[in-house]
Order: sequence, then C-alpha cells, then structure tokens
Amino acid sequence: MKRFLFIALFLCLSGSIGFAQELQNKLPKNHQAWADRSFPITDTLAFDFPNEGKLLFLFNREEFTPEMLEEEFRPLLEQATQFPAFETHVYRLCQNFSPTSLNRVKKDVEKKYSKWLTSIELGFPVGLDFTAGKFTPEIGFQAALSLPGFQIGSSITNTVYFPESESGFSVNSNWFVNAEYHWKPGSLYANQHQTIQVGYLLNNSNSQLFEGTTMRATYKQTLSRYMSVQAGIVGTKNLTTFYPVLGFRIRF
Repeated sequence: MKRFLFIALFLCLSGSIGFAQELQNKLPKNHQAWADRSFPITDTLAFDFPNEGKLLFLFNREEFTPEMLEEEFRPLLEQATQFPAFETHVYRLCQNFSPTSLNRVKKDVEKKYSKWLTSIELGFPVGLDFTAGKFTPEIGFQAALSLPGFQIGSSITNTVYFPESESGFSVNSNWFVNAEYHWKPGSLYANQHQTIQVGYLLNNSNSQLFEGTTMRATYKQTLSRYMSVQAGIVGTKNLTTFYPVLGFRIRF
C-alpha cells in the first residue's frame, strides 16, 4: 500500500512539474509561489479546437468564474485559426500580476493564435492650425500600412496661409511631405489613436509663411473615429527659429 501511495505521489509530482513547464505565462519563482499560496488553482476551463488542439486556463474561483471566462474568451477563440494542431497550451490567470492578468492573457491569445492581415488605409485629413501666430487651414492626402498594434504611413499636406495683399488677401500654399507613426497602447488595433508626425516643407522658396529649410513635428491625439487634436513645433529659417503649432483634424 505504501509503495502504491509513493508511486502515485511521484506521478502526481512529475505531472505537476511537467504541467507547470507548459505554462505560456509562467511567473518568476517568488511571484509564482505567492500566487499559488494566495490564489491557488481551484478550477480549469478548456477550449477544444477542430484540429485537436486545446487551450486550457487555470484560475481561482474567487477571482473568476467559468461563465465569465467563457464570455471573455469565446469571441477571441472563434478567430484563433492559427492555433497549432495536437498541442495543449496552458495559461494561468491571476489578476495580481501583469503576465497573468485577464487583459494581458486575452491580448496574448489574440496575438498568438489569430491571423492578422495587413491593410492599406487611405484618408483625406482636413483641419485648422494656429501656426506662427497665424490661422492656417490644412488639407491633404494620407496613406498608412496597418499592422497589429500600429500603423506606419506618409502624407502630403498643404498648410494654407492668407497674407494680406493690395486686393485684400492672397493664397499661399505650403506643401509638406510627412512621415507618420500611429499606435494605440493596449490594443492590437492602432486606428490612429495616437500619432507622431514629422514633416518637411517642399516649396520653401515660394512660401510667404516660412523661410529656408522648414520642418514640423507634431503629436496627435484621436478624440473619436474622425476627430483629433494636435500640438507640435515648426522650425523655419534653416531651423533657427521655432514656433508652436496647435490645431485639430477631421479625417475622411
């Protein structure tokens, strides 16, 4: 009898060691010990895939319920077409640590097992800036390559200035070519939530607003799907004089 108990205990210990090694989000040793002590694993939830793969979640019922996790993960796993066949992947859920928090695990599952297609997005931003003490409407054309979590793109924009002339006002176009980087923290979709833009003035010899080599750098924060505000700085007169830039954009 003692021999049987010893063998069973040995097999359970070996299985638990092997099982722990399969965790996709294993914590450092001291954090793992705290989680096991404070929120020990009491329940599991398994999702089976048609290719005989399996995704298994380990959790404590005081933090999560199977119904809650089913609701959170089912929509993601319906898109998990990249899950490997004949493999079982295991995640630990514990809200006290970032690698095991629900949001972090959801993002990791979505990123690892969903198939992402890049796309090219086109837009026509229109807005109004306050540049170098002048109100300057802007219109342009924008193209961006959309990837999980960020976008990289470029745009050509015209900052229009209306200087006074003998007949009243004239129209002065200032064409910038811009490089752009868009990202959205905590999401796999950038959607231009935050943007850094760096631009170079093409027609500096014809500009009545800027002189010599002129560059502009702005930071843009999206307020809604089509509306954003931005702030930055423009350097002109061969980058010896700098002015603040404030404005808003509407993107179609």
